[in-house]
Formats: sequence, C-alpha cells, structure tokens
Amino acid sequence: MGAGDLDRQGKSEFSEWDLTVATWKRNPNRFGARGYEDQYPDHKRVMMEIMGTTKKDNPLRRGWFERTRPNHYRITDVGRSEVGHLSDTKATTEKSNRSPQPIYDAVAPLYQQAIFRKHIRDPEEPRMWVGAASFLGLTSNDPQHVEDRRRATRTAIDNALAWLDETKTENLHRGVTSGGEAIGRTDLVKLKEFLNVLERRFANQFEAIRKTKK
Repeated sequence: MGAGDLDRQGKSEFSEWDLTVATWKRNPNRFGARGYEDQYPDHKRVMMEIMGTTKKDNPLRRGWFERTRPNHYRITDVGRSEVGHLSDTKATTEKSNRSPQPIYDAVAPLYQQAIFRKHIRDPEEPRMWVGAASFLGLTSNDPQHVEDRRRATRTAIDNALAWLDETKTENLHRGVTSGGEAIGRTDLVKLKEFLNVLERRFANQFEAIRKTKK
C-alpha cells in the first residue's frame, strides 16, 4: 500500500528509503523505530519485508514489485491490482467509484495472449511446454521464478473476479464505465480454467523444475 501511495504521487520508480517512509506513514506502530515509533521509521524492518528471499510472501516473489537497479524498485501491474483490491475491501463505500484500471491492466495481457485465444478455439492448445512458458511470462527455469509467476498470474485473475463480485458487475473495463476491450466474467473464468489446464497438462514439467537445484 505504501508503494501504491508513491505510485499515485507519480513515482514510477522509488528508492528503498522512499518506500520505508511511505510504509511507516501508513503504520508507524509496526514500522517505526522502537521507542520512537511516531517520530522515525525503521528502515531495516521495512526491508525485511522486501529482502526476505526465503519468505514466499515478500512483494518481489509475489510479483508486486520489480527491482529496477540497486536499492530501487517499481510497482508492477499486478502490484497495482493488489493495491486496488485491498483498497476496495477497506473502503466499501467507494467501490462503485474506484477505477478498475490497475486490476484491468494486470489481467488484460493474459486475456489478450495469443496462446489463450488459440486454446479457446482448440482446447488441445498449447501442445508444447513453450506455450505454457509464454503465457506465464517465464524467463528462466528457476524454480522460484516459475512458482512466483504462477502465483502472480493467479492473483491477477482472482483480483479481477473479486472486483466483479464486489461491484456486482459482469464486465471489467479499464475505466469505471468504459475503456479498453471488455473482459467478462465468463472470460475470466475461462482464463482461470486455462491456468488450471496448464498446471495439469504440464505437471511433469513443473515438477521437474521444482526439483532443479537453485
């Protein structure tokens, strides 16, 4: 949420110190220096959430952030989607007016993927692992990378479905009422099932990657 605040301020790239201050402002009790919570942020405490590589829930592994250069990050479309989802659940009275743009931007590239469209026409597609890898946006066979991309993909789809449920609508647009190719609930359900198909169809490949030494 702190990264979302920076993003809304126009900081598409931010330093770890920017993030520390933004996070501390949202929760001084948790991210403030011990004994001085209301006065100073605890940089180390915030960085533990970012740099804890063994933690599967850190924002880098979840696909919410990307490291752009040493000590600098940017929020991803999936991260913006998660911020939008959390904001919706915490401010129910604003749901109908909140822009779905970050949620749309996270899921639209999946919906527009050629391999997904081929699958709709021919359920036997993709026949090769390269198709699954392309859909998930894999750049290596590193076990952590593969698992993180699977989770980020599922998060993008689930957040879009949750937005439809929360706003009691059947179509997702880039804007509140229009903009971008409409993505319907049925489309999102098919997209989620497609991810399930990939996980079943290429279970052996996923398992082999999981067993690969990092």
